[in-house]
Amino acid sequence: MAAPSGQTASANWQVARSVSAAHHVEAVAAVVHGESSQSESSSIEVEAVSSSWRRSAQAHHVNPESRESPRILTESSLRSSIEPIENVVLAAQTELNRLHRLVGQAGYVTLLCDQNGIAIDYRGNDQRSDEFRHWGVWLGGVWSEDIEGTNGIGTCIAECRPITVHQTQHYRARHIGLSCSGAPIFDSDARLIAVLDVSSIDPDVSAQAHALTLPLVTTSARLIEERLFRERFRKEWIIAVAPHDEQPASLLAVDRDHRVVGADRNARAQYRVDPQSMDAGVSVWTIFSRKGLLLRKGVPTDYPVRLTTVRGGDCFFALVSGPVTTSRLHVGKLETTLLMQPRIDLLEDLSRRFTIQPPRGGLAPGALRRVMEYIDSHLCEDLALETLAAHAGLSTYHFARAFKQSVGMPPHRYLLQQRVKRAAELLKQTEQPLTAIAQSLGFADQSHFSRSFHWLMGLAPSEFRRSHR
Repeated sequence: MAAPSGQTASANWQVARSVSAAHHVEAVAAVVHGESSQSESSSIEVEAVSSSWRRSAQAHHVNPESRESPRILTESSLRSSIEPIENVVLAAQTELNRLHRLVGQAGYVTLLCDQNGIAIDYRGNDQRSDEFRHWGVWLGGVWSEDIEGTNGIGTCIAECRPITVHQTQHYRARHIGLSCSGAPIFDSDARLIAVLDVSSIDPDVSAQAHALTLPLVTTSARLIEERLFRERFRKEWIIAVAPHDEQPASLLAVDRDHRVVGADRNARAQYRVDPQSMDAGVSVWTIFSRKGLLLRKGVPTDYPVRLTTVRGGDCFFALVSGPVTTSRLHVGKLETTLLMQPRIDLLEDLSRRFTIQPPRGGLAPGALRRVMEYIDSHLCEDLALETLAAHAGLSTYHFARAFKQSVGMPPHRYLLQQRVKRAAELLKQTEQPLTAIAQSLGFADQSHFSRSFHWLMGLAPSEFRRSHR
């Protein structure tokens, strides 16, 4: 007697899946043993995936043929995982809801995972919870790379960057019907603390359709980072700098004394701000000129500014948020919540509306570059205004006015700033006496050096040196 057509179709699907799984294990082995390159295997689309396959085999010893289901933590173990980053869970609620509204109709589960790959919060179809739990993409699922091999959550943690893993890009054959996109979430100290992920258990999702999820997840993860940053530095001025020259948006926190007390991972990379310089009380004026950036007191709303970098004179748009002080919080819970809302997703559009015009009458870019390079290589000399003007091809009067319009400060102030920055490097890297440093950088004497250094850096030279030992 012939089998019913439904049973036949199911049996055929199981056979096809078994054949596909066997082929996948062979492909994994070929890549791990160096017998196949990325271009030779259609299941390996990016080098990050093949690198992860090798880690999974050689460092983590994960068996690609294992049929074991992913671990699902007990409620007590899950609570232990949530407690250390409960503030992240709270900060992520709005974005979890928003992201899931975008992907939920396509059958995706939205997961918030900790730095160990444990799903600590989720949005999904509860009516399909048994299916999702079977595949491990549910609350309490453990998706670290050292346990499950290559996957969108664990490999995102290992690579510390957004990544999508589609079906046969997974390491374990059991997971080749899954599609995952994960983006890291960094705290205000630039440490990876969580991963935001969307996962599908539909084996018919195309690579092209799934690729659309990664930008959505990356944007949501970035907005969670901003909310965490704003909550931590709620009593400071927060400068949100718009994307520029292919650089992403960045966040800085500045206190009432104009010291940089917080910088997100993008600001640290773009402006060379590190924990040591923040501990030493680095001034925001070492990054931006005073012209354009004003920290206004008592302003109830955000306000736009045009920033000019001290080095290079680049101009770009930023939005400044004043401190969320007690006097501003009396308006109520709703207004307080709004003050913590992320803004960086608005910056690009706002910057187009708030057109930044280059300073009129400033130095030509080539002339400005020549002057800055000359100053940088002659810091130890007594640089006369006439000498700098000659390098720009202008009279001293026109040079002084044009330089200030381009850089935001007079030439002598810029020269002093560069000397102090070079002195800070020498204090960190050498044991030279303060007198020797003062003489080598053209200061009149050690007293002049100490006063200038303290004014710009917020610390005496000796204190700065001790703080970097």
